[in-house]
Amino acid sequence: MKLWVLFGFVLLTLLSSGYHMAIAQNAVGHCGSMSTKILIANVNSSHNITCYFCGSDAADQVEWKYAGNLLPSSYYTKVTSSVSMVSLQNLGLTSREGENLTCTFKTESYTASVKTGYPPEAPRDLECVTQNFGKIKCSWNTGRDTNIETNYTVCSWLPDSCIEVGTKTFIERDFVAFQDLQLQIIAVNKLGIQTSEQFRKVEHDIVFQPYTPELLKVLKGPTDFQLTVEWNEGGTKYGVGLELIFEIQVFLSHTMQEVWTGNYSSTVDISHDKILQFNWTSDMPLQCTAHSVRIRAISGESEILFSGVKAWSDWSPALTIEGLDTFNQTKGKIYPVDGTVLKAGSSLTFCCVAGQGKRIDKLYFSDLNATVIELSDRSQAIKVQNVTPSIESGTNVICITNVLVYEGAVIYIGYPPDLPRNLSCETRDLQTLNCTFEPGRSTSLVSKRRTRYSIIDRSSKITSPCEEASKIHPHYWCSFPISNGNDIYNLSVHGKNPLGEAQSHITVDVTHVFHPYAPHQLREEAKILTSLNVSWSDQIDYTGITLLCEMEIRDHLGSSNMSYNYSVIGGLKDARHIVTLDNLRPNTRYSIQARYSAQRFWKWSKWSNLINVVTEQAAPSTSLNVWRKIMPNRTVTIYWKPLSDAEANGHILSYNVTWMKIGSNSSTTVEMSMSSIAIDLDEAAYVITVIARNSAGTSPPSVIRIPPHTNDEHVGYIKTSGTGDGFNVTWLRQEVENCGYTVEWCQNLSNSTCNVDWQKFPSNVTSAIIKSDNLQVGVLYMLEVHECRDGGDYLLKRLVGYTRELAPAEAPNLDIEETTSDSVLIKWSDIPVDKQRGFIQGFKIYYSKLYNESAAFKPVGGQKLNTNKLLPKIINDSATRTFKIGGLEPGTAYLVALRAYTRGGDSPRRDVTVTTPNSPLAVILGITLPLVGIITLGVILSIFCYRKQEWIKETFYPDIPDPNNSKVLQDGTFLQGVNSCKTLEPKDCTPSEVQVVEEKQIGFEIEKEVEVDDETEVVPEDISDAETQSQGVLSYGPHSAPAETSGKVNPAFEAMASPTIYPSEVMYTSIRGPVYQQQEAPGTGPGTDEMEVIVKSGYQPQVHGGIAPTPVMEQSEVQELMPRVNGYQPQAHRQSWSLDSVEFPPPETDSIGSPTSINSQAFLIPERMLGADHSLRPGVKMWSLPFFQNSRMSFDSNDS
Repeated sequence: MKLWVLFGFVLLTLLSSGYHMAIAQNAVGHCGSMSTKILIANVNSSHNITCYFCGSDAADQVEWKYAGNLLPSSYYTKVTSSVSMVSLQNLGLTSREGENLTCTFKTESYTASVKTGYPPEAPRDLECVTQNFGKIKCSWNTGRDTNIETNYTVCSWLPDSCIEVGTKTFIERDFVAFQDLQLQIIAVNKLGIQTSEQFRKVEHDIVFQPYTPELLKVLKGPTDFQLTVEWNEGGTKYGVGLELIFEIQVFLSHTMQEVWTGNYSSTVDISHDKILQFNWTSDMPLQCTAHSVRIRAISGESEILFSGVKAWSDWSPALTIEGLDTFNQTKGKIYPVDGTVLKAGSSLTFCCVAGQGKRIDKLYFSDLNATVIELSDRSQAIKVQNVTPSIESGTNVICITNVLVYEGAVIYIGYPPDLPRNLSCETRDLQTLNCTFEPGRSTSLVSKRRTRYSIIDRSSKITSPCEEASKIHPHYWCSFPISNGNDIYNLSVHGKNPLGEAQSHITVDVTHVFHPYAPHQLREEAKILTSLNVSWSDQIDYTGITLLCEMEIRDHLGSSNMSYNYSVIGGLKDARHIVTLDNLRPNTRYSIQARYSAQRFWKWSKWSNLINVVTEQAAPSTSLNVWRKIMPNRTVTIYWKPLSDAEANGHILSYNVTWMKIGSNSSTTVEMSMSSIAIDLDEAAYVITVIARNSAGTSPPSVIRIPPHTNDEHVGYIKTSGTGDGFNVTWLRQEVENCGYTVEWCQNLSNSTCNVDWQKFPSNVTSAIIKSDNLQVGVLYMLEVHECRDGGDYLLKRLVGYTRELAPAEAPNLDIEETTSDSVLIKWSDIPVDKQRGFIQGFKIYYSKLYNESAAFKPVGGQKLNTNKLLPKIINDSATRTFKIGGLEPGTAYLVALRAYTRGGDSPRRDVTVTTPNSPLAVILGITLPLVGIITLGVILSIFCYRKQEWIKETFYPDIPDPNNSKVLQDGTFLQGVNSCKTLEPKDCTPSEVQVVEEKQIGFEIEKEVEVDDETEVVPEDISDAETQSQGVLSYGPHSAPAETSGKVNPAFEAMASPTIYPSEVMYTSIRGPVYQQQEAPGTGPGTDEMEVIVKSGYQPQVHGGIAPTPVMEQSEVQELMPRVNGYQPQAHRQSWSLDSVEFPPPETDSIGSPTSINSQAFLIPERMLGADHSLRPGVKMWSLPFFQNSRMSFDSNDS
């Protein structure tokens, strides 16, 4: 091999220098020749070629032609008079035969052949193919075309030889199984030489390409849709038996349209050529048109037998089967025929072929209106897309011809068997191989058309039926017996129904799929300290079989999960196996279970039954974590943390605490069950030892030293901020030689009941992050850092802080300390420490005016203090406890609110109400000014009344004469002096106007016993008044009413009873009152008004309008109502009539006044004279003129 490589390099060197050698040799060439006859050159190279003429001066007249084209003279070079040289620059690629270069001078002409090309590239992409595992054919890629002849030499190492293959690009060698193929290829041409890399091909690089199958015949199958294909397997061509998969392709002959492609598997029999057969189901009856078939093959072997690359063979020549539409049958036919089973989901074509001389009128499938396809003059088809599975009774296809002949067929639509999926086999007892699979899609075919499955051993051809899925077996399953001495089985699960077949293959190694049953009756046998013996039995006979047993052990806390693996030899059924479990923890409850697998693992069995065991106790394995707290009175409290279950190794019964003064030989020991103890010590140093004890022994001692009394009060507390869930604590080393550090914390270290916690650190640590599940946010913690020295632990640092500050839980208590007219001094107390929940940063004070509902001026918001809208007075000093609010208004109520705040937020609000006192000057002015005003007004009124007393008396209370004191009545000269006594003259007197002010329209009282002599004359309204009053003026005459008396009649009254009537006017004024219609008296006609009026000089009565007629009272009754006092008395009851009021009495008040003196405005009739008869009370308001007449006559009679 090395010699060939050396030869190649030498040849390449010679070729590269050949041009120069040729020029040298021909520099003195003979006439009638050229410097080279054949030039093989690289593409794009440049060359000089010399032509030697025999004639002289030829160099001046020479012509050079290349490829039939005359070259420009600029390419020529005159060497001598008879020698000419041409330069060929950048030669292009010539044809494979080359191009001619000709030099011509007169009759001399010489020609050289010029070929251009490329030097070879290194061969690459070696591919080795075998077709029969006897010979192997290796070919390679030559790279680009060199355009000139290139030869190849193939060298191998096994054996070490080289073979020249000429221009071929492949080599055939014997196929040797399990042997690597190493080749190197040398490519050589006139322009160069290239050597490939050293190719190495192992078995999985080899390509197996079967021979092209020999297609024998194509026949119509058992049904109109089935096509049978037969071909020669060609087993004798293969050197070994192997499995081939044949791909069959069916296409329409006329259009070459592929309609189906499928596979068929077969194992090659090398002893003879086996004829294989395959049935294909079409979506259109084969009688409708011609179909063609071709076939090719590929290896179906598993990688166990051949791990190389598998390739398809070439396609075989196609064979065609003709349709039936060209036959001369006389009877029509439908395809598919009755009872045909068709594939659902496909596009099916149904044909109807009419008899000779007939034609088809109608063709339809079930109720579907499909498009009719004309296949020929006697044949039609319909194509149904994506047909659905039919019902159990099938689907109808009907064809009607022009002579009303009906042709029909019932077909069944379903699915062919799906490829069995998830095929898996295993054995539980090494006697039977159980295989399960899933059939895939349902075929929708039942009864005799359903799919049947079987399992086949491809080696022995033993077949066993498979059972369908059921409640007991959720999968399809097959059982296959295992024969002694045979561990590997090539199995196929085969499914078949009228639409086709499907099968899946699996190769099973029994030793690889052994799935044993779970260990049985696992139980505890014995336990010794940290070891435990357990045993179990086998459910079936596993004699001589090596099994792997995995024991899983979990403690009851879940903190430990251990697995132990044991290799055991199976025995007879119910034979027991015993193993020992070591390295267990003392006094620990374990849960144990076991499972099996084969020594060559396939899958684990189910777990055995679970057992719970407890190991024996042992002495505690770890010393206690001890700490102390020293109070100022030298009461030392020793704390220790309880051991975990893994450390205690059993229930801790008690703790032994021993303390001894340093320098003393005596010690004190106390046994206790608690985790702390308080000891009163003196000022000396002590050594304290704590030991935990259980039933198996004691723990290693924990020693802590108590130093002599030290003054730690000088170490003050420093505020610190937490990290949210803990504290970041740092400290400085004080002693170079120390035994570590301890950080303790508590909510209040000075409290003896404080729940102390601590954490210890080695001597090389000077910072730590303290975290604990017991740390809470919003809680004040005190931390101390202690350094461990030879004499004990000494305090280094004190801290106080919160892990995370929150807003205070409550507000400070707020009080009013001092109040002035323009300021308020408030004072508040501290918030309890447990309520602060953070460091108090300061306080916020809010205040606002406070008004009640009766206040004349109120701010928006009323009495509620909205602190969100007020700017607080912020006090940033947390030590401040008082604040003075200034600029307030005197005599004003204020609402004052206080909040404390921390970094976590503001506390709730505390409110207090305060009223600023009035100013003393304001109080004095408030009393003095009204008093001065009242006095001044009184003085002015007194002066006015004194000066106007006569006018006041005459206006408001004039003198009224008493008739009892009249001399006329006393001396009996009344009759004589009647004409001269104008006051009591009974003659009619025409008074001036009577003006009555009333709320509503005036009505006049009608007396039943009195007859009106003259009708009342109604005077039109006087509208001269500019005010809103309405006035009525009436003229009337008084009635003459006889009075019955027991004595003699007063002559004055007799004169008054004279029928002479003097007209008078009474004006009624109504002010904004409701109008009341005058009611008619009984016995009077409509429109008649009656009125009783006394018209005389001296007194004039006002008239009441009556709502209803009032009967005339008897004289005796009137007398009873008369007052028993002398003279006229002013009426005291003024509730029903008020001259000063701007409003009038209620509507039921009908009074328009009472009798008054002409010169007086006071009421004359007292209220008490009305008595109990409320018909005459002021609420009734009825005044009768006869009443006054009778009354006066009665008085006069009595006087006389």
